[in-house]
Amino acid sequence: MASRMDFEPIKRAYRNWRRMHVCARPPAMPEPFFATDDVDAVNRFFQKSPVDVAGHSGSPGILPGQCAVCGVNVDFIIEQPNDGSPVNWRETLKCPQCGMINRWRGCLHLFEAVCMPFSEDRVYLTEALSPVCEKLEPRLPLLVSSEYLPGAAPGELVEMHSGPVRHEDVTQLSFEDRSLETILTFDVLEHVPDYRKALKEFHRVLVRGGQLLISVPFSFRKETLVRAIVKDDGTIEHLVEPCYHGDPLSAEGVLSYYDFGMDLLEDLGRAGFSERFVVCYSDPEWGYLDKNVVFLARKLKK
Repeated sequence: MASRMDFEPIKRAYRNWRRMHVCARPPAMPEPFFATDDVDAVNRFFQKSPVDVAGHSGSPGILPGQCAVCGVNVDFIIEQPNDGSPVNWRETLKCPQCGMINRWRGCLHLFEAVCMPFSEDRVYLTEALSPVCEKLEPRLPLLVSSEYLPGAAPGELVEMHSGPVRHEDVTQLSFEDRSLETILTFDVLEHVPDYRKALKEFHRVLVRGGQLLISVPFSFRKETLVRAIVKDDGTIEHLVEPCYHGDPLSAEGVLSYYDFGMDLLEDLGRAGFSERFVVCYSDPEWGYLDKNVVFLARKLKK
């Protein structure tokens, strides 16, 4: 009896081909997104579409709007820092239904609206202990998520209180060449001293037509601000005041080495991504206050 032909590789190749030719790109981007490769255009976008954040800085506070992740109208929760410091709008405006803050919701909104994900896609998410992973797992059965777990082998599953968690070092990924359709990395690259090596690894493991979606702290300048470096002897030299971000694996937080600028686009090009741009958005109707920026890159060549 003849064996049944496996059509999945053919279907996968068609989906990737379709993405290369149909996916939105500048200037045709769906609202509320605007894409460009020019820092002056980024600044003009936010000057032309200012959002009044001063009127929303009360504590406790809410902002009525529509959650792109849940698809329903909600009152986004505004959390005021206890120390009296300014509100970090990227890290608040939590949806009471899905638990997503501003930057997570914006990234997943962009992912669905622009990246054309299919349920059969092989997607890698560089975080495993967050609401983002919990939300994507039912949507993407082939999703792979990970955390950086020092001492573990590449791809190793480490037993934790929440269950097994996969270890990956983004500068030395365990995935085979051309094995993933999409990589989602949200506020991770700033914690990687050799982030350029990570970009090359991302390019290596993506298929032709694959996409990379990156959120990072953005300086709204052309040049990236280097906050700290790792010296040859392994010690860390701080070039500016140290900045630590929240980490689900460490109460002390994790050091940020960079505030990225538009030159990240050049780094993406040197890593092999032939199409790359910055996506800007700010719209209170979606619960997006202040200036939000995400990098999107596509691998159009082998």
